Amino acid sequence: METKQGTDTQLQEWANAHDPDKKLFYADGYWEQIIFVRDRVAGIFASSYEEYQAIQSKTKVISAHMSKSVLLPVFRVELEDGTKFTMRYNFYDWKVSVDSPRNVEVDFMGLFAPDGRVSDTCCEGFPKGLIFGPYCKNKRQFTFELPPGNYHLFAFFWIFANKVLGIKR
Repeated sequence: METKQGTDTQLQEWANAHDPDKKLFYADGYWEQIIFVRDRVAGIFASSYEEYQAIQSKTKVISAHMSKSVLLPVFRVELEDGTKFTMRYNFYDWKVSVDSPRNVEVDFMGLFAPDGRVSDTCCEGFPKGLIFGPYCKNKRQFTFELPPGNYHLFAFFWIFANKVLGIKR
């Protein structure tokens, strides 16, 4: 798989510039992940429309990787409190790194293995220094894997927003 390093480009701008050929079988999956991160993830952390827009504007593509002949983004979502999430989806699974200014002490209800170490080679496109060890070893910086689809990623962010940041709905 090819990895391409990028700069901090706003997600929508990057997505429009790298729109895959519609003949590719996974072209629709490209837009599904773009829209999910752009709209749903931002909405989890926002309490107002202004916050929603601010989170969207801080959602960047910091690198890219190739899967199923589709160039895919490595996302960076940065919150106002300094928490940063780096993630990518390759149609098989999500890889997520958390870099938090505080210890993240919460029960993630089995969404990922707290002692699971994710190999650097499995985090396609992640820039150097953004792949961490398992959650059980460092509660501020950790990397984990989630199953295919967006439901587990949504649940992770929902738990993080509610239990770690205290955002109530």
